[in-house]
Amino acid sequence: MRCHVATSCHVAWLLVLISGCWGQVNRLPFFTNHFFDTYLLISEDTPVGSSVTQLLARDMDNDPLVFGVSGEEASRFFAVEPDTGVVWLRQPLDRETKSEFTVEFSVSDHQGVITRKVNIQVGDVNDNAPTFHNQPYSVRIPENTPVGTPIFIVNATDPDLGAGGSVLYSFQPPSQFFAIDSARGTVTVIRELDYETTQAYQLTVNATDQDKTRPLSTLANLAIIITDVQDMDPIFINLPYSTNIYEHSPPGTTVRIITAIDQDKGRPRGIGYTIVSGNTNSIFALDYISGALTLNGLLDRENPLYSHGFILTVKGTELNDDRTPSDATVTTTFNILVIDINDNAPEFNSSEYSVAITELAQVGFALPLFIQVVDKDEGLNSMFEVYLVGNNSHHFIISPTSVQGKADIRIRVAIPLDYETVDRYDFDLFANESVPDHVGYAKVKIALINENDNRPIFSQPLYNVSLYENVTVGTSVLTVLVSPHSPAGPLSSGADCGEAPRGILSKGPGLCLLVY
Repeated sequence: MRCHVATSCHVAWLLVLISGCWGQVNRLPFFTNHFFDTYLLISEDTPVGSSVTQLLARDMDNDPLVFGVSGEEASRFFAVEPDTGVVWLRQPLDRETKSEFTVEFSVSDHQGVITRKVNIQVGDVNDNAPTFHNQPYSVRIPENTPVGTPIFIVNATDPDLGAGGSVLYSFQPPSQFFAIDSARGTVTVIRELDYETTQAYQLTVNATDQDKTRPLSTLANLAIIITDVQDMDPIFINLPYSTNIYEHSPPGTTVRIITAIDQDKGRPRGIGYTIVSGNTNSIFALDYISGALTLNGLLDRENPLYSHGFILTVKGTELNDDRTPSDATVTTTFNILVIDINDNAPEFNSSEYSVAITELAQVGFALPLFIQVVDKDEGLNSMFEVYLVGNNSHHFIISPTSVQGKADIRIRVAIPLDYETVDRYDFDLFANESVPDHVGYAKVKIALINENDNRPIFSQPLYNVSLYENVTVGTSVLTVLVSPHSPAGPLSSGADCGEAPRGILSKGPGLCLLVY
C-alpha cells in the first residue's frame, strides 16, 4: 500500500508528493487561468445555463483531471463540468443584490487536489428603472403663489451604474403652469394660477435613466392642490333683474330677489345688499342679508314720480368674518316698470262749460269751448266713450266719441239753429268707461244770440176800408197787425199805407191816418 501527502506551493513551483515509504513522486496539477490573479467579470444579464468561463489546468504527469467548485453559495450559483472545467451559471445574477463573489474552484488528478479562489465581479447592465421615493406626491399651494416659486421636489434613484443610474425628470405631457428641473426634480410655478379656473392639477412625472442603449423610465403622479385666496369681486347671478310690479300692490310685496355670490369658491364670503340710487321716496326696501327687494309704500302709477318706472342701482358687498363690509363689491342697474290697473275714471277739465253763439252759426261750426277729458290710466284701461245727453242734443255733434287716454272734445253745430225756435240748450256731457262707476261728467250750456233774420209779415194780405166823406182828419181808419217774428222793438219805417184820393195817409206803427 502507498500513501501520498499533498503540499500546496506557489504556481511557479512543483508540488511534490513525498511518499512515506519507498516510491515515486506525483506532481499535482495547477490552474493556468489568469483571472485567478485578477478577477472574473460576469454580466448580470447572463442567462441561466450559460457558460461563463472554462477552468484551465495542467498536470505535469499528464494525469486525467477533474474540476469542481466548493462552498454552499458558490455551488448555488455555479456548476462545473468535471471533465472539461466549463463553468455554468445555475441561477440569475443581480448586481444590485450581490455585486461580487469569492468562489473556490478545485482541480484533482485523482491523487491530490489543488484549490484556488477567484474574485467574480458581477457586471452591471441597465436592468433597473428609476424608483421614486416617499410617494404619494401631493402639495397644497395658494393661488397667488408667485411665478418662479419652487413648490416641491420629487426624488427618484436608479441602482444601476453609470449612465444607467443617472436620472432625469420631466412632465408627461408638459404642463403649462409648472416646470420641473430635469436634474434636481424641483417643481416650479411658471404661470399665474387661478383657483376659480382650476382647483387642482394632476401631473405625471417621468424619471428616465440615461442609458444610451436601453433607457428605462418610471412614472409617478404629482397632485398639486390650489387653495383659494380672497382676490375676486362678487358677481350678480340670474341677471337681468328688470321686472314689473302692479300699482297699488300691498306694501311688503316682494318685487325681486337680488343674488350675488363670492367668486372665491374655496371659502366664499356672505354678501350684503344695498340700494345705491333710483329709490324715489324710498318706495323700495332691500334686505341687507337676503337680497329681497320689497315694496315699502303705496305705489300709484299716476303719480308723476312713479309713472315712468324706476331705474334702480343696487350694490353687493362681500362681508368679512365679523360681518363688516369688505372692499370687494359689485353693482348692477335694472328697470322696474309700474303696471297700470284701471283705478281712474275719466275727468273733464271743468265741471261746467258755457258759451253764447249766434243763431246764424253754420252747420259744422265748432263752439269756442276748451273741453278736455283725461283718463290717467293707460292702454285699454284708459278707453272711454263721450256723449251728450239732453233735449235737442241732436242739434249738435261731438268728436271724438271714442277716446283712449286724453282728448280735446269739439262740439259742432249739427243742424241750422233758430233763436225763435230754441234760444238756449242745457246738456249733460258724459265720459263713460266700461267699468260702471268710472264716469266723467260736466254740464254744457249754450245760449243763442238773436239775429235780424226775419222780414215783417202782415196779418192779412189785403185790407178793405170804407170811410164816410165827412170823416175828420186824424180819425183812425185801419190797424195793421205785423207778425211777432219781426225783431224786437218798433218798426223803423212803419207800415206803408199808400195814398188816399183826398189826402196822404201818415205812416205809423201799424196805423193809417187821414191827414186832410
